[in-house]
Amino acid sequence: MTGKPNRVVNPQDLEQLAKLLDGRGGVGDKLSEAFTRASALGVSSKLTAIRPMHSWVSDTAPELRKKAAYARLEDGDPLAGLLLAGFTPEQLKNKDLPPDVLLVANATAADGELDDDWLKKKDGETLDDWLVRVQGDAVTQLTGNEKLGKTVATYIEGAANLSAFFTSSTTALAGGWSLNKYFKTSKVLNAPGTLTSRLINGHWDKLSRIPRAGSWLTRVPTGVLAGSDEAAMLAGYMRNGSFYMPTSSEANLLRVAQRGGLANAAKAAGWLRGAGIVGSVATTAWGVANLATMDHGKAWKEDKAKYLSNWTGTAFNASLTLAMVAPTPLTVGLAVGTGVAYAGTLLWDNGDKIVEGAKEAADWVGDKAEKAGEAISDGAKKLGSALNPFD
Repeated sequence: MTGKPNRVVNPQDLEQLAKLLDGRGGVGDKLSEAFTRASALGVSSKLTAIRPMHSWVSDTAPELRKKAAYARLEDGDPLAGLLLAGFTPEQLKNKDLPPDVLLVANATAADGELDDDWLKKKDGETLDDWLVRVQGDAVTQLTGNEKLGKTVATYIEGAANLSAFFTSSTTALAGGWSLNKYFKTSKVLNAPGTLTSRLINGHWDKLSRIPRAGSWLTRVPTGVLAGSDEAAMLAGYMRNGSFYMPTSSEANLLRVAQRGGLANAAKAAGWLRGAGIVGSVATTAWGVANLATMDHGKAWKEDKAKYLSNWTGTAFNASLTLAMVAPTPLTVGLAVGTGVAYAGTLLWDNGDKIVEGAKEAADWVGDKAEKAGEAISDGAKKLGSALNPFD
């Protein structure tokens, strides 16, 4: 039920029907195949009567998705605004999207008096590109100042790229150093990102020296944060002729899970390593979703550096996930290699944007803060009824 009287519709049914029309192996593909075969056989004229079905499929499928998105919007689906923007449910499935962007997208789409063209997905625009642009465009809508909106979008993109460059380059450097020691001295590899965990496990007792807080902090189980060395022992293996018991930061979590179950794998990982793995998995999934929304031929022609950074970024996060779960020379080596590639493509594509974006944002906001504040206040009144559920 969509919430409107005298109308019953299931958005999933409409989306499935649209997929049957223009999805892979759908009516559109079968029509193309039929015309190709007819042309090869020299009987294309026999299919003249069904030729208009091509345009019908092209027009009807998007319209069905649009109606499904409006039905979702009436039901309070947080993804409705992005569906109306032009993304498909498959592209948005299981994606951790910023709630503030979802709120603005849904509010704008729900208010018939607001221009929502700025929300629409542009040709060749990926999910990543859309999220950066729409945040800047939202500022433009609120303030009426296009330059400020573009500056905000540039800053957001620059900050994200700076963070990604820092993560990939430090992983490459630290991983390369670890591999060098592994091959030279046979030092056991630690999972990437476990430095804090190692410090906690090795020096937690020193917190007792901190006045007042020390006695309380030492009561916190270190294994909860940094991982349990006892659980990690389940991943023991033969090394240099003797049985080696790895620490929590060294343990292969897949081996722990195989021998002791997922509960022990979680204990061996600890909260810090576990959170890092979850975050890396989410980033990898986001990268896959971004690649799925991309027009690859067009993206390559328009910006080769950006296209390659999308691929290397996804590959880096996938290999980093593997290395954090199971630190071996192979997985750490993959993380190092893809980290170097990702850092390189980010510099190639965004080196100037990272610096210029931060500088422009600081200068512009610093000079125009008062005017921007007044404009935001005025713009907020226009969007107020749409954003306020109690209005």
